[in-house]
Amino acid sequence: MATIHDVAIAAGVSDATVSRALRGMNSVRPTTRQLVLDAARRLDFTLSRSASSLASGKTMRVVMLFGCTIASWFNASCIEGVLETLEPHGYDLVPVRVCDLEQLHGFFADLPSNGRNMDGFILPSFSLDDSESALLSSMHIPAVALDARSASRLPASVMLDNKRAMNDAVRFLRRLGHRRIGYVAHPKPAPFPASSYLRKDFFLDAMRECIPDAEPVVFASSSDMDAMSEDEAMAAMAGRIASSEHRPTAICVETDEAAVAIMRHLRQLGIHIPEDLSIIGFDDHPTAVVAGLTTLHQDPQHMARLAAQQLLALMQGETLNETVTTVRATLIPRATTAAAPALQ
Repeated sequence: MATIHDVAIAAGVSDATVSRALRGMNSVRPTTRQLVLDAARRLDFTLSRSASSLASGKTMRVVMLFGCTIASWFNASCIEGVLETLEPHGYDLVPVRVCDLEQLHGFFADLPSNGRNMDGFILPSFSLDDSESALLSSMHIPAVALDARSASRLPASVMLDNKRAMNDAVRFLRRLGHRRIGYVAHPKPAPFPASSYLRKDFFLDAMRECIPDAEPVVFASSSDMDAMSEDEAMAAMAGRIASSEHRPTAICVETDEAAVAIMRHLRQLGIHIPEDLSIIGFDDHPTAVVAGLTTLHQDPQHMARLAAQQLLALMQGETLNETVTTVRATLIPRATTAAAPALQ
């Protein structure tokens, strides 16, 4: 079995250089690193992960915190984007799931003892309170916010421009002649604050700017929906929209998944879409394509790649030229929007 010294002899360098090259340290010239990698490959030599970690003080682990369902479209896309970026550099991704506020606060309470088991941290979509954000900063763990609303206290962030997205949606509907526009929150929200919750406020800002004399209607989740199944809550929300005294001619819905489900129930109630009611979702989830849903497209896999690139630079001790990367959502018109009924 080949040793690190055998690789050093084959590459014509010192044992220490082999160790540094195989651990990805920046102090090795690219040409030298390639010599070492080629020699190690010929000799079928692999540097022990545990030995490398002991020598470098690195765990080669990055923790990513998720809310409840890791297999959701957004979370799975984020994992894919981060893995694409981190795996070639030898890092393992450790997903951690929290399903309620108690678990979320517990994760941060345990962080001072568990933080030594990670080299970096990626936080997708959560909205942290000031104490949790400050804790991450005080521990000097390289951390990147991925559309998380505590970005100002983290070393770097990749943010979706939800504000501009909602402005684009309202302007698009205004051009179609809509003035009575509503916003629909997800009827079964997550148990802790997420970045999508902020879309309602950005919608209201856009309405004040674009249609200042209009009175937007907000259809929010209510306590009676807590005990309902998700489908029952979607049906209840559709009923509220359909029976509204001043029913809007268009609605913006917090997510595509909610929009598609509510749209199905609205049609069952005799609401014609888009003739009676135009609908815009958010995400460009795969179901949006099938349903022909007009939506605001985001690419969480691309955003996750950007976040992982930022984290790699931070873990290697580099200074970022830009600490905040803002990504724009794109309006995708499909079959669920049309001119306001009064114009037809």
